[in-house]
Amino acid sequence: MNDTVKVEAIVLKTDDFGDANRVVTLFTKQFGKVEANAYGCRRSRSPLSGAMQMFNHITAQISHGGKVDIIRDAEIIHHYDALTADLERLGYASLLFEIVNRMTLPKQSEPTTFELLMNSLPTLSNRNPKIAALIGACQFMETSGMQLNFCNCVHCGNEILGDAAISLLEGGAVCMDCVDFAQECQPYPESLRRTFELMLSFDWRDSTKLNFNSRQLNAAENFFINYVHSLIGNTLKSVQFLRSLQAYQS
Repeated sequence: MNDTVKVEAIVLKTDDFGDANRVVTLFTKQFGKVEANAYGCRRSRSPLSGAMQMFNHITAQISHGGKVDIIRDAEIIHHYDALTADLERLGYASLLFEIVNRMTLPKQSEPTTFELLMNSLPTLSNRNPKIAALIGACQFMETSGMQLNFCNCVHCGNEILGDAAISLLEGGAVCMDCVDFAQECQPYPESLRRTFELMLSFDWRDSTKLNFNSRQLNAAENFFINYVHSLIGNTLKSVQFLRSLQAYQS
C-alpha cells in the first residue's frame, strides 16, 4: 500500500478505544481487509463520525503510518439503515461479517469477497436475513477454499445421492458405502444437501422469494455454525448475540 491511498470499502468491524477513537476494519475493493485507526471519529463534529459505522459502504483516504494505518477522510456511498434498526437483521448481518473477518488475512486482495459483501447487504436489509446470511457465508466459504465437499464422497469421489453421512474431520460428505471407514461421521440427510446446493448456486440478482423449509433452514444453520466454530476454535460473538435474542423472544 502506498503512503496515502483512496479506497472503496465496506466497514467490517469497529472497536472503540480511548475517549473518542475507533479501530476500524475495512474490507476494501483494492487491498482486501485493512485495519486502521480513526482518531476522534466518535466526536459528533468529526468528519469521520457518520462513516465509521458497521455495514457502511464508503470511500476512504488511508495513510500508512509507522505502526498503524490511519483513516484521514471518508465519505458514505450507502448506509444500510435497516441493518441497525432491527435486532435480527443486525445479528445475522454481523454473523456474515464476523465469519469473513475471522477467516481472511489482512492486505490480500480478494475482489470476489468484496463483491459478495456488496451483493449481500441489500438482501440482508430487505429480505429474510437468516437465509441471506447463510447464503453469504456458504458462498464465502466456497470461494475461499474452506468449504466442505457437500456433493461428492470424500473417500471414493462418487456423487452423493439420497441420505448419507458427513465428517468435519475428513472434509465433507461420505457415501453409505464408505461410512465405516470415515471418522466422526454424523447424519447428512438429502434435504440438508439440497439446501446447501441451493445456497451455493443462489444468484444475488434473483428477486425470487427466498423460500426454505424452516426445519431444513434451522438444520443448515446449526450445521454450518458448528463447522465454523470447529475451524476457528471458539464461539462467534454474533452467534452468542443471536442465541440470546432468540431466548428472549421465545
